[in-house]
Amino acid sequence: MGLSICYGIVKEHGGDIVARNSKSGGAILEIRLPAAAGASPEAAAPIIPPRQMVLEGRILLVEEEEAVLEFERDVLNGAGAQVVAFTRFEPAQQLLARENFDALLLNGRMRGWTAKEIFTWLEQNHPELRKHVLFTFSSLAEPEIRAFLREQSSSYLVKPFEVAELISSARRLLRKAHAAVAG
Repeated sequence: MGLSICYGIVKEHGGDIVARNSKSGGAILEIRLPAAAGASPEAAAPIIPPRQMVLEGRILLVEEEEAVLEFERDVLNGAGAQVVAFTRFEPAQQLLARENFDALLLNGRMRGWTAKEIFTWLEQNHPELRKHVLFTFSSLAEPEIRAFLREQSSSYLVKPFEVAELISSARRLLRKAHAAVAG
């Protein structure tokens, strides 16, 4: 997982990571980043305009893997979303009873829960959220799960995914949620 996170960060900066075998054993990882054009140590620091936030809204994030949870939370927070995160679905269920969220980003295979079971629970307890869910999977979901998610018009991402994929998927979910409230 660490390499996929690094890969996403390097790609976001226009770079690339190349891996090859070392003659003496092991691997060589080469990170290539573009050079800053015309930069000099004496140059005055450029004026950076205030960052425009790409995401607006509250996202409930549930991911069992702590490193993945931290990565996804940092990316979403950095893009402007307000993120509440848990490593288990049960505390998230309790919070959903008390607080509102615009979108849910959930691991589709958690201890004791499948994407289908989570979706069914949402339909019974929070039907307004069922169209605002993004599932993530560590590997490609089984054909029956993919078919079920298509039937429900529910999106999913397969790890490792690009930072841009996560942000654009979250943006689509939040736009849908804001449009539902407005309409």
